[in-house]
Amino acid sequence: MADQVKLLVGTRKAAFIYTSDRKRQSWELSQPIYTGWSVYHMAADTRGPSPKLYAAANHWAWGPSVARSADLGDTWDYKSPGLGFPQDMGVTVQNVWHVAPGHPSQPGVVWAGTQPAGLFRSEDWGESWQPVDGINRHQTRERWGGTGGGDSCIHSIEIDPRDANRMYVAVSSGGTFKTEDGGQTWNLISHTAIQKDERSIEFTKTIQERFGGPTAPDIDPLALDEFHKLRIDRKHPDRLWGQAHVGVFRTDDRGATWHDLTKSLPSFHGFPIAVTKGREDAAFVVPIAFEGAYDNFRVCDGQFHVYRTRDLGQTWERMTHGLPGDGNYQSCYRESMDTDGLDGEGVYVGTSNGNVYASTDCGDTWRTLPGMLPPILSVTAAVL
Repeated sequence: MADQVKLLVGTRKAAFIYTSDRKRQSWELSQPIYTGWSVYHMAADTRGPSPKLYAAANHWAWGPSVARSADLGDTWDYKSPGLGFPQDMGVTVQNVWHVAPGHPSQPGVVWAGTQPAGLFRSEDWGESWQPVDGINRHQTRERWGGTGGGDSCIHSIEIDPRDANRMYVAVSSGGTFKTEDGGQTWNLISHTAIQKDERSIEFTKTIQERFGGPTAPDIDPLALDEFHKLRIDRKHPDRLWGQAHVGVFRTDDRGATWHDLTKSLPSFHGFPIAVTKGREDAAFVVPIAFEGAYDNFRVCDGQFHVYRTRDLGQTWERMTHGLPGDGNYQSCYRESMDTDGLDGEGVYVGTSNGNVYASTDCGDTWRTLPGMLPPILSVTAAVL
């Protein structure tokens, strides 16, 4: 039985690792890793004889990389040959946004999402990379965040645990896509998630006016509003959850139809979403203030909070017990919340102010983990 729980934390200035046992009562914080690098996301790979760690690490001078460690973070190799678009596409990888170990039936396969939006595949545990042309050259690419997708990124990569050939990726300002053939072909699936509450409808109208009118029939409506984060529910793999720019959505049929879950939330806007992996059946979001298309306040308005649903999004509970009280203005980014799947499901969230909050009772109560870190970009829970 795995006996360690690790929180892999990426920040604007370094990576950090928290370590605890399965009781998760005390945590040890590592020294900073990859100092000076912005670590957008981290992942643990438990396939093979020993676990591996990956980091989407980006440096202003040394460039983007998928760094990898075979000794739980003591040493790292950041060389990433092949992590680039073909020359004829005329775009260059600026940042690595997300990294995902492949399906258990495909040892050695690792996936990476980049900015501009691109998907890359490794077959040797991240030592070398190849572009996935099926999505990188998709017919809708020119509409992703500007010409050639320069302002877009692939920030979510989800693999169906039952079928290595079925995957989902979310493209910022481009929509969410599904493949059933291991990445050869991709179909847009988020275009049906357009039933929004009255607040987000008004916002969508404003955005559409700003961009010159309603979107054309073949353009994903969420290309303007976009999913900020997409998660597959490992307990029910036909189900996916998404926190979009204009709402929280759920599909129970692999993206064929979507349900708007925003009604009982205080705001349609937010970035992360997390889903339980163990016995509990719950999902979590962090709604943030959003008053209009040009309002950039976008923080929890005076009380940091996490909202939980246990009924598939029909109702949401505001969870604040143990979180900072009044006068606390924080936010959190799209990769900054995760769950651990253990009994008394652990839920973890990192904030733009550098705090990590942990719950070991599925969100009922929270406590602050030691340390105040640089602005946190990602939190990944791993049981090793």
